[in-house]
Amino acid sequence: MSSRLSYVWLATRPGLGALTAARLLRALGSPEAVFAASRETLTTLEACPMRKAQVDALCDKDTDAAARIIERCTKNGIQIITLGDSAYPDRLRAIEDPPVVLYVRGRWPDFDVTPGIAVVGTRKATPYGLQTAERIGGALGRAGFITVSGMALGADGAAHRGALRAGGLTVAVLAGGADVCYPPQHRSLMGDILLSGAIVSEYPPGTEPRGDHYHARNRIISGLCVASVIVEAQDYRSGALITARAALDQGRDVYAVPGALDAPQSAACNELIEKGEAALLRSPAALVRTYTGLLPAQSHPVPPPCPPKERRPAVSAQRPKISAPRPAPTEKPSAALPDGLTGDERRIAELVQEGVGTPEELIERCGLPAPRVLSLVTLLEMDGVLRREKGRLVPGQK
Repeated sequence: MSSRLSYVWLATRPGLGALTAARLLRALGSPEAVFAASRETLTTLEACPMRKAQVDALCDKDTDAAARIIERCTKNGIQIITLGDSAYPDRLRAIEDPPVVLYVRGRWPDFDVTPGIAVVGTRKATPYGLQTAERIGGALGRAGFITVSGMALGADGAAHRGALRAGGLTVAVLAGGADVCYPPQHRSLMGDILLSGAIVSEYPPGTEPRGDHYHARNRIISGLCVASVIVEAQDYRSGALITARAALDQGRDVYAVPGALDAPQSAACNELIEKGEAALLRSPAALVRTYTGLLPAQSHPVPPPCPPKERRPAVSAQRPKISAPRPAPTEKPSAALPDGLTGDERRIAELVQEGVGTPEELIERCGLPAPRVLSLVTLLEMDGVLRREKGRLVPGQK
């Protein structure tokens, strides 16, 4: 019996749940051992006490349904990542109740190399909430982080769009199958995410979303990430607040965007800040500055200077005409850079003042790792030191 088949079989045992499945795997060592376990072994397993219905489900050794799921995934290009695979993110594996199986569509990023940050909020987001979520997603995307959310209406969708418009990576965690678009209004957004990011679910293809699935998927959103940002949330029933609780239980950082005292959509965010359960987030720059050290440090060597061109002999012996000397160009004085910049930030700002206008050119000129350059450019744009004009970086107004 293949390991993948046994993982899918275990994940689809009715009434078992991710927490019990994880405890079984820790106690018995492998999904094959769980599959081979007898009723007596399962009943007397002190490390994982179970109800009779759960033991009965594990004693059902029929793998036909699991085999059909694998066949459907293979046919529809859905990747199956099990708890034992190297592609399974370590941060998610470390939570108490990790999903046994992940079903993935699109391009699955390496969360162990590039950190993810969750951006979630209420479906009934205000214009302020939508703008803020999109702004945060855009800042994270430009800096090189993975923006994780739930593809719901409101703040979730805005965060995904912000990351996509910035050319960044984004991953949507669904409460139904990875091939089931919900809400239907986000069909085009789902297509956009699949072009450069991924759609993931712990539920097999074709599974319709249910109320309890939303609570369960929120632990995956926070579990994939180093931090979760709550943009707007009304009360304890809010999915965004459930994500915050899951992140706190997992020992992850939580940030909340403050709102007006009388704004109902900000009530839960303000309460999280008041109780000290979430850090107050004033600007996306705070996130980028806090976690930029976790970005991959793959160095991009500076290419050697081009050798001087050889002087070619004159094609004709005829004396060339001597043109009148051109006046020396008047150099535009560089704007003074603000105090408080780091050495790398100052170097990038000076290169832009010299006319270097794209991140690619900056990477070649300064020799810093690409993620580091992208992160610093994002911070300098947020601080107004740099801005974009016709697709190129230019000095800002400060």
